[in-house]
Amino acid sequence: MKKILNIFTIISLSAVLLASCNTENINVIYTPDSAGYTFTASATSFTLPATDPVFSVKVFRNSTEGSGTVNISATSSHNVFSVPSSLTFESGQGAADLPISLTNEAQIGIVYNLKLTISEEDVSVGGTKDIDLKINLAYNWISLGMGQFYDSWTLYSIPDVEILQAEGFERYRVMHPYTEELLLEAEWDGWLGGPQSEYIEFWVIDDEKHVKWDTNWYAGLLYQGDAGSPIKWYYPSALGASLAQHDEKSLFIQDKVVRLRPAIYIDGVGGWQNSDNFSYVSLPGGPNLYDIL
Repeated sequence: MKKILNIFTIISLSAVLLASCNTENINVIYTPDSAGYTFTASATSFTLPATDPVFSVKVFRNSTEGSGTVNISATSSHNVFSVPSSLTFESGQGAADLPISLTNEAQIGIVYNLKLTISEEDVSVGGTKDIDLKINLAYNWISLGMGQFYDSWTLYSIPDVEILQAEGFERYRVMHPYTEELLLEAEWDGWLGGPQSEYIEFWVIDDEKHVKWDTNWYAGLLYQGDAGSPIKWYYPSALGASLAQHDEKSLFIQDKVVRLRPAIYIDGVGGWQNSDNFSYVSLPGGPNLYDIL
């Protein structure tokens, strides 16, 4: 019994000493003396209507007690933004929108960069202090009427398609260039599926009338029917720098007739990126592609 009591005494004393040590090493719990502020993301983008180029960025704070004001600075690539230097929160408000607008100097066709920064004394611990924004004004698309589209690698026939043009720009959209009916006609049974582009958008990039498109488009085909292997029609240099030599093959080959030279490829598999599998667009009022191809 005496031994048991001695052991109990040692254990109890050890527990007291351990508790004393732990107490001495407890860190002070962080308690903010004012509301901390943060953005919800470090980057985002907006496409705005040219007639009303206004948007907002949401800011949060870690307390809703009382009113508060956060200081925000703005730096931009062009002097086209109107941004308040501070944002006020009312009592009970945990989130507020910072209103931003573009001035009349902003132009369609340019991507503007804007960086917003919460001041060091206002940002919350672990919060997002900066947000990088990309803003552009939307094009006004006008229908030119019906033209034609032909993908020599994919299609048998040449369908009629609606052609849109961005008002004031040599920028075009070929609407609904592929349909299931066209793909089945070309005997792509078993390969149908995956993403299909609503339109192919391209634009003139120089006086020689070379054209470019944004990265790639989709026809709605899967390589051997594999859901993870959609076939893509890349702008050559967007697929790889070594393919840049093929970029110059995409251009107006005559009035109202555009030739597109895609690099057809399946990511992680391979493709026909080195072969000249051209697609053609005849704009409204242009020649019948059946007569010139």
